[in-house]
Amino acid sequence: MPDPAPSLPQPVQDALQRGNLVEAIKLMRADTGLGLKETKDALEAYMRGEPPATGFAPKALPDGAPLPAQVQQALDQGNKIEAVRRLRGLTGMGLKEAKDAVEAGAVESRTAASEGLSPGQVRGSNGIWWWLVALALLAAAAFALLGCAAAPPAPAAELAPSGRLKAAINFGNPILAVKDSATGEPHGVSVDLARELGKRLGVPVELVTFTSAGKVVEAVRDAQVDIAFVAIDPVRGADMLQTPPYVIIEGAYLVRNDSPIRRNEEVDQPANRVVVGNGSAYDLYLTRELKAAKLVKAPTSPAVTDVMVVQNVEVAAGVKQQLEADAKRLPGLRLLPGRFMVINQAMGLPKGRETGERYLTAFVEEMKSSGFVAQALVRHGIQGAAVAPPGR
Repeated sequence: MPDPAPSLPQPVQDALQRGNLVEAIKLMRADTGLGLKETKDALEAYMRGEPPATGFAPKALPDGAPLPAQVQQALDQGNKIEAVRRLRGLTGMGLKEAKDAVEAGAVESRTAASEGLSPGQVRGSNGIWWWLVALALLAAAAFALLGCAAAPPAPAAELAPSGRLKAAINFGNPILAVKDSATGEPHGVSVDLARELGKRLGVPVELVTFTSAGKVVEAVRDAQVDIAFVAIDPVRGADMLQTPPYVIIEGAYLVRNDSPIRRNEEVDQPANRVVVGNGSAYDLYLTRELKAAKLVKAPTSPAVTDVMVVQNVEVAAGVKQQLEADAKRLPGLRLLPGRFMVINQAMGLPKGRETGERYLTAFVEEMKSSGFVAQALVRHGIQGAAVAPPGR
């Protein structure tokens, strides 16, 4: 791979050097405001040694053009830092160029105020102040800068970069989400949280459904979804950003009625096999913790008990509520008393979206403290799960 030219931002250069094109594309889009396909094509051509696309250059404001409306709004509120951030997000300008442009706008605003003008008015050569002229210039500048599509302001810019909040919903954990038997629509605590977040961001919510936690993690890692509801685990934490937990769930073991196993501590024996959902929190945890027993991987967590019965495996591991339902569905099975692990369920999002992570963290804490999560658990008839304690 040829060395990236200095015209690329350093984080993009670093991502390309690591061979991570997906990350480079995300970083480049955040820096320039280019579209997904445009950025991908340009970076791939660039790595082939072709000259960098002109789109890589930051877009500057035309001479004499007013600041975009949302930038001017932040400036009118006395928040220059936010105005600079918004201008960079809209135009891809460098920090110094954006600061200079905002400062020039601030000077113009102060001058206009001293002459009795309202924000957004411009001075005509004949002494008349033309509101329509200002609006026309503003619209022309915005369309020229953004290709007729303004980027959403943060945190929506990171949490819903496509203009839609793509939320991963995992049917593999019935405490978080289930499919309505009549309509087929997903509902549950995670669905409620996703829709509340979309409402606050002012964007539509697209529910992307999965049947296993492993597939959800892959989707977050590859930025195919914007948010997900996953168990906190150090292995998963390597591929995504995660908030503090909002719900605590118990993990339990299921055995046959005639099994000699009576306590959780008796499971980890050489003669025992334990079925887990592939890529689930239980899979990750028991892979680290079991020393003698062998793991058997079911394709999804809801399939764990069926695999146990069909393959005559000694133990099944999973969400306590799921296993309780399985024991009622299939005769001759019982749960071991207590729990073998506590699962902290959090919200996750792709790496590189730290602003979105901070917002999500505050969102989760508010959802817990306001009673939203507790009410959702009651509304959906969830038992055996508890609201996580407040974060530090």
